[in-house]
Amino acid sequence: MENQNYKGQVLRRFLRDLLSGETIGASDGKRYGVSWLANYATELRDGYGVEIVSIPKGKGLKHYYVIKNKEHTRKILAFLDTQAKQ
Repeated sequence: MENQNYKGQVLRRFLRDLLSGETIGASDGKRYGVSWLANYATELRDGYGVEIVSIPKGKGLKHYYVIKNKEHTRKILAFLDTQAKQ
């Protein structure tokens, strides 16, 4: 259960940061306490319908995440927050 709680905290922090306009790249995994940040983006996309895309930034393999449907994402974040309080 503790692992699920931690995972939920990371998902909510990730969404809050993206919604606030922070630039979050695939290399920011350590910032969120996980090395598989792309897995969370995929889970949000597939499991919750968040339109999150990875866009190239400059040369090389640097990409960053962008949310396309912010209003839906705010609803998902509120849902996740409610779940966490229960």
